[in-house]
Amino acid sequence: MKYFQVQGTISLGILALFLLSLPSGVAALASYSGDQVLIDTPVADDVFAAGGVITVNAPIDSLVAAGGTITLNAPVKGDVIVAGGRVISNNNIGGKLVAAGGTVEVNGDVGTNALITGGTVTIHPRSTIGRDAAISAGNVDNSGHVMGNLSVQSHSFTGTGTVGGKSTYVQTETHGFSGIFTVLGILFSVGGLILGLVLLKIAPVRYRVVEDEVTKSPVVKLVVGFVGLVVACIALVILAITVVGLPIALVIGSLVFIGVIFSVLFVSSTFGHVLFRWLKVEIKDWHAFVAGFIILNVLFRVPVAGTIILIITISLGFGALLYAVHGHWKLITGTVG
Repeated sequence: MKYFQVQGTISLGILALFLLSLPSGVAALASYSGDQVLIDTPVADDVFAAGGVITVNAPIDSLVAAGGTITLNAPVKGDVIVAGGRVISNNNIGGKLVAAGGTVEVNGDVGTNALITGGTVTIHPRSTIGRDAAISAGNVDNSGHVMGNLSVQSHSFTGTGTVGGKSTYVQTETHGFSGIFTVLGILFSVGGLILGLVLLKIAPVRYRVVEDEVTKSPVVKLVVGFVGLVVACIALVILAITVVGLPIALVIGSLVFIGVIFSVLFVSSTFGHVLFRWLKVEIKDWHAFVAGFIILNVLFRVPVAGTIILIITISLGFGALLYAVHGHWKLITGTVG
């Protein structure tokens, strides 16, 4: 159990390091959303999609998607990061595959590493994983080819395929999901990732106003954010128990919840920018956000320390949001920018 969790963390770390090495010249985004998302013409861009049913029938550069059913019928040049009720890859992926779903089927080649969690995971015979594969699921069937190491944690495992490196299998006691991620956790994280990218695309000026506040007196923002959240929670409880104030409590509570989600996004961007500056690498805003978001989400899942990091992140981001709203009201509310 612990061995697999370490392996999963290492795999996510590899993904984060890959994102840190993205070339700065790549900055295009193509976003899709809706009940039915169909990509049937080639897209020479990084694709971000959210919907009930997402189907890719034409070549694309990379994919980040969350949906009910996600089907890849065309090759993807780079990485694929997806979460859904059912994930089916019927063509080749040039880079990494990170997937979570009730059912995950890989029926094509993966250029580098694969990190997969789900209820049932199947690697079909025609599939080749170019490097390592880490799988956490209820049931795993690998009849494909893993060129590097294979780590599996599941209730049942059928391994008729080949493994070029070391093969490790840890049997779980129940059919439930285990490991560092659950499907719901990954769905929520991928949704947050997509939300941040959408905000950067449709409201970049307002987004950067709040992001800039994170770096100005961060200790003060951290304290203000933490106190603000505590006061808000107390006020919401008082309003709710009066019954008359319950509608107000629900509205304000929703706003606070949205603020908490946004807080993680703003701090992710700032963290990514700081990290890239430390590495002396010039990057685009969305590169910094994606790298910062993934690294922070890995850190959030570290026992004990992760909870502390999460509280600090939310408090800092929430404090920055309060300062931004107070100091840039007209810009935040949309009268300028």
